[in-house]
Amino acid sequence: MRLGYFFHIARYKGLYQSQLGRNIFTNYLAVLWMGGLSILLIPLYLKWLGSEQWGIVAICMALQGFFNLLDAGLAQIMPRDIARVASDPSARLKTYLVYQRTYLCLAVCGFVIGQFSVPWLVDHWFSGGKSFGVQDSWAFHLVVLQFLFQFSNNSNIGYWSGMQMQALANFRQCAFGSLKHIGALGLVFFWHADALAYLIPFAAISAFEFFSNRHTITSSSKTIHPGKIQWADYKKLGREAGMLFVGVLIGMLASQMDRIVLSKYVDVTAFGIYVIVANLGLAVMQLQHPLIRAFLPRITQDLASNNSASFKHLALGIIFLCIFPCLVLALLSPWILRIWIGNPDVINQGALPLSLFFCAVAFNALYQLIYQRLLIGGHGTLIVKLNALILLITLPLLLLFVGPLGIKAGGFYWLLMSCLQLLFGLIWLRFQKRD
Repeated sequence: MRLGYFFHIARYKGLYQSQLGRNIFTNYLAVLWMGGLSILLIPLYLKWLGSEQWGIVAICMALQGFFNLLDAGLAQIMPRDIARVASDPSARLKTYLVYQRTYLCLAVCGFVIGQFSVPWLVDHWFSGGKSFGVQDSWAFHLVVLQFLFQFSNNSNIGYWSGMQMQALANFRQCAFGSLKHIGALGLVFFWHADALAYLIPFAAISAFEFFSNRHTITSSSKTIHPGKIQWADYKKLGREAGMLFVGVLIGMLASQMDRIVLSKYVDVTAFGIYVIVANLGLAVMQLQHPLIRAFLPRITQDLASNNSASFKHLALGIIFLCIFPCLVLALLSPWILRIWIGNPDVINQGALPLSLFFCAVAFNALYQLIYQRLLIGGHGTLIVKLNALILLITLPLLLLFVGPLGIKAGGFYWLLMSCLQLLFGLIWLRFQKRD
């Protein structure tokens, strides 16, 4: 029995010392640091900015989330493609450059569309066309500028993920993320307590982060010749990512639909409260991403040998590190808001939506086990059909109940969406086993 105990200790020590173990550890460390930093600072931002200015920041977050739909599919397949050619420096650099230019092109398109869309959104959509001041409009323009660089930086993160250099990526994300919050706190407290002061550091440091990360990757590849990149390379990427792009786009649109609808039909203060509880609830969803990021390259490489050990390890990790904590947190939602925010309006309006978010994340974590099989297996068409069907079911219900339920409709929307994902995924899995 004692030998068995020491055997397990040695095995876990060996896991920590391995590249997989370091990736899992640093992935979780980054999630805890970035998620914890945002969660701990929200009460300060709410106190210093006030409910209305925080509501404008919340709308800016929703706007950026909407434009991030352009990343549908790329962030999921880039690590896979980099992992496939990791041992070939020339092919690896060429793959990185193709993805980087694709990301940059999409970012510029989103930036241009966003800048031209802001006036219409301010006059006709946000908070039902409520009149915003000039400073508030500049905040909406600035968050689109932040998107340009933050979105483009996804190519650098995707490269490091595919190379299993996730410790480096995590360190840099935490460092730059901390600088953004330090700058925002400084300007809001010492300069001006409004949304524009909050966003200026985020936009400026996002630009520096993109160019710094890009320089780090390219400078390490100066002696490598990627070969000539042709239009056929982009067409190949388009063919491979085409159906997956559409499927993930619909799924991501569904994940943003609550904010899109609520930003129009509830007032700015209530929307600010919703974003607070949604950010906390969905922050717990990050508990699954470190495991998935760490295991995805290995699962991809093991697929040819029909090895299911990686899936089993991933399943155990998600159950104990994601699902169980979510169910416990769902029961403690009012207490969490009381300790965390202490604002009576936030507690009264946000407790039930927060519980619903935690339950939705638990169901989503189970679905991710099935989704990884769909993703690696290249079932893009099926992903399109499932996500489209779920959106067709949930969106009319959200529009129907947002009037009487207010922000609570957003919590029910997420719970229903997650349950339907899991249900349809289980049906597909059962048919796969029959075949």
